[in-house]
Parts: sequence; structure tokens; C-alpha cells
Amino acid sequence: MLSFLRKILGQRFINYYHLAAAALANFIYGFPSRSLRVIGVTGTDGKTTTVNMIASILRTAGKNTSHLSTVNAQIGSKVYGTGLHTTTPSSFGLQRLLRKAVSARSEYVVLEITSHALDQYRTWGIRFETAVVTNVSHEHLDYHRDLVSYMAAKAKLLRNARYVILNMDDKSFSFFSGTLKKQEPVTYGLDPSAKIWADGIKEDLVSQSALAHTPAGSFPVTLNLSGQFNLYNALAAIGVATAYGLEAPAMQKGLSAVKNIPGRLEIIPSQKSFSVMVDFAHTPNALEKLLRFLRPKVKGRIIHVFGSAGERDKVKRPLMGGASDRYADMVILTREDNRSESLDQICHQIALGISQKMFDDSYFIMPNRREAIRFALFRARPNDLVIITGKGHEQSLNVDGIETPWDDRAVAREELSKL
Repeated sequence: MLSFLRKILGQRFINYYHLAAAALANFIYGFPSRSLRVIGVTGTDGKTTTVNMIASILRTAGKNTSHLSTVNAQIGSKVYGTGLHTTTPSSFGLQRLLRKAVSARSEYVVLEITSHALDQYRTWGIRFETAVVTNVSHEHLDYHRDLVSYMAAKAKLLRNARYVILNMDDKSFSFFSGTLKKQEPVTYGLDPSAKIWADGIKEDLVSQSALAHTPAGSFPVTLNLSGQFNLYNALAAIGVATAYGLEAPAMQKGLSAVKNIPGRLEIIPSQKSFSVMVDFAHTPNALEKLLRFLRPKVKGRIIHVFGSAGERDKVKRPLMGGASDRYADMVILTREDNRSESLDQICHQIALGISQKMFDDSYFIMPNRREAIRFALFRARPNDLVIITGKGHEQSLNVDGIETPWDDRAVAREELSKL
């Protein structure tokens, strides 16, 4: 019904509906955020990992903390699922979760917040004490029209926050810092001009270490997550912890405790001579960073299996193809939640960004995602890496508008067992 009304009346009308729903939800659940210290994390990439890092630090510091991320919601000691393709739930889902957090006597709640949720008033009534921005890159421009509108939606999170944590190295920094009224942001990055920064970085395929510098002093950190993008996520979490005056040992222990986030650089165990990894990367920026990180660490070839969501941002598709073209040795384009959009059209739009590879030789289009994964595994040789991106932790695949059970990790394990 909402989809039909959106086509007839436009998104602005639907947003009024969401605003009314948010007001009603707040009233029904008694404005629960007023009893909590709420930390919101937004950005194009890295939100889930940053939420988990912040929550882990707070819990290590002895703070009763709940959190909501794309992967799950943890209220006290209980873990809840958050839906098939859900990042920020509906207004009623959010307020119900916050009320549960109050009932569990949580002091802090860390929420992953999307630009859609902010634009649609789904977060109306939530008092965000702290706002974190990870980064901004090309995504959701089918909805927001342009990058400025996209950032303006995310900037709503910052308006009334007491603490604002910003990535000083990201191109979005000047925009977000320019929207602040009285807040002095806690900046983070790899440049010493940031309040929170790091150097002395050492990394391998599964972990890394660095020396973190804060206004309160410097200390070493060890992450059981690889990639410079995860170091940035850790620095954002340190920025939050610094704003709350937490001690370095809690940050160190809390960060090192975060590992094996489902569908994020997740290695699929096998006895084969090649490696298999599943990751949620589904934007040009995320793919670029992921594949650029992996390239020097893979002795053999990188075989990349991915697609792009239907009825979503079309402009990003050739950019994703270009990122894969630059770093992968073999590219296999396939289905990824095509919804009602033509799968062939989606794959061919991605292929517009591929210029260094020959069709049916080093890049392929295989509509069936299981067959694409099977083909990639069959073609893999010793020391190769098969990387499957786009779905990550998700438990369903939208095939021609119908949600069907799906898990990239389970399918990879099944197909590996047949080799």
C-alpha cells in the first residue's frame, strides 16, 4: 500500500505518515529514549562494525549497554533478529526496542541509523546524546537525488546531539562540520591534526595493530578485524569513548573483543588450497576499499562474485563494476535482490564499468547466484581467493519480488563440500 501511495502522492506525503507513526509510537511506549543515553551511528559504510565496537567498549567499561545494528539487536543479555533487509526498524520497532532497553536497565543504547530513517522521521522523538558519522560515498541516490541531499538527511542526526564524532579524513567532513551550531566535534582520522588519530599500523588478512593517540594520551590497540576501514571504525569508537571519559584499558579490551561480525570479511572454513570469503560490501566505496586491501595479501587470483540490488541506485552499478575490474582477476556478475527489475539489465549496467576483461574469459554473467558461486569455486586454484560480496549476513534473496531463504555463507559451504 505504501509503495502505491508513494508513486501517486510522492515520498513527502509518506514521510508525514512516518512522522505520525513515530509520534504515536513514542506516546505508546512512553518516550523511552528520555531514560537512556542514546548514541547514533550513521554513514555509508562501517556503521554495523562501529556500533559493535562502541557497544563492546561500553560493556567492557562496566556500562549496561544495549545496541541495534544491521546484524542484530542486543538488549541486556538477549539477542534479537532485525529482519531480512533491515538496518533501522520502523518507528514502532525502534520504540519497542528502546522500551525493552529501559526495562533491562540499560544506561546506554547504540543505534545504527540510516539516511532513510532520518529523512522519513522514523527516529523522531529519540534523544540522541551522541552522533557518529563514519563516511559518505555514492549510495541511495535513487532516493536522495544527489549527494548533498543524502548528506543533509544524515546531518539531521547531528542537530541536537551533545557529542558529535566526525571522520576528518572523509570528504564529507567540511559539510557536516559546517552544519554544527555550538558543538565542537571530536574528530578522528590518520592525520595528526585530528583529535583521535593513529599511526604505527601493522596488519595482515585477519587482524591489525596501531598506536592510538587521544587528548588523554596514547596507547596501543589490537583489532581482530583487518583493513584500514576497520581502523577508522575503531577510531570512531575511541572518539565516543573519549567523549564519555572512559579509560584506555576499556577501549583496548573492548576493541580487541570485537571479531567475527557475521558477513563482514568472514572467512568460510575449508580444507581447500584456496580461500573463500563473504562480505557485505555493496557500494562502490566499500568494494574499492575491500578489494584494494585484499589485492596485495592474496598470492593467487581474486575471483569476485557479486551483483547489485534492483529498484535501487542505478548510477552506482558501473562504479561497482569498475572497482572489481581494477582489483579482481575474474569477475562473475549475478543476482542480488533484483526485486522486480530485470536481472539482465542490472548485470549489463554493472558490466559497463568493466573495461580490462573479456566477456566469457575473465568476466562472466551468471544469473543464478548458487551457480555463480559454484562456478567461482570450481575455477579457483591454489592460493586464490573467492570473495562473495553484497549479501553478507542476510538471510534472504529477493528473486523477482519474492523473498526466498538464502545465505551466501551456507551456500558456499554446501558447494565447497561437493568439490
